[in-house]
Amino acid sequence: MRHTQLITYGVDEAAAERLTALVRDRAVGLRVTHNAQACLNLMRQGAVGVLLLRIGKNLESEFTLLAQVAQQFPQIAPVVWGGADHPRLAGLAWDLGAQAVLLTPGDHDRLYDVILRLLPD
Repeated sequence: MRHTQLITYGVDEAAAERLTALVRDRAVGLRVTHNAQACLNLMRQGAVGVLLLRIGKNLESEFTLLAQVAQQFPQIAPVVWGGADHPRLAGLAWDLGAQAVLLTPGDHDRLYDVILRLLPD
């Protein structure tokens, strides 16, 4: 049986707490990861839902993870979230398979709306 999950990669503790509150009443599990291999292992276990990929610390590994998720796990909707508006990075994220790209700093309400819209019912 597949359970709907919000899987995060690279989010800080404060963001993880806000996301926990967001999904608490929606029967959605929250899995916080900071390691690409651990993130991929969760998806191999049959996860369905959204990957929130925080970018900005190591773009090469972050975009490699995005490409892998988009190619190998079509049941996961990747959302790329960054802290700086950068059109070229946004374009690359779209090209690699992101379902949503939010690079405007401080736009948490929009981020939460996108996540809820992409989570399966």
